[in-house]
Amino acid sequence: MADNFEMTGRDDRRRKPRKPTRIRAWADPGGVAPVADCVIVDMSEEGAQVAPLHGAKLPDSFSLQLDPKNKMADAKVMWRGEASVGVKFVKPKKT
Repeated sequence: MADNFEMTGRDDRRRKPRKPTRIRAWADPGGVAPVADCVIVDMSEEGAQVAPLHGAKLPDSFSLQLDPKNKMADAKVMWRGEASVGVKFVKPKKT
């Protein structure tokens, strides 16, 4: 696994600081699209930097899962780098 992830500190406008992590996860776009293996590079209460493995391209929104039965959060891509994306966790709409 390459360690050429984006640096998060240079233009950091986040309200909550991110903490470095190395958590294996899955990005599930829903529907019939395949789940993508990924690594959560760093994370805060409001978002994360996620690096897809095996050259996968992550969709603009997906469910971030720690395993097939444990959904961590719904995520929306806020920026894209060469090796990773920055996501904001979105809360489900109340009906």
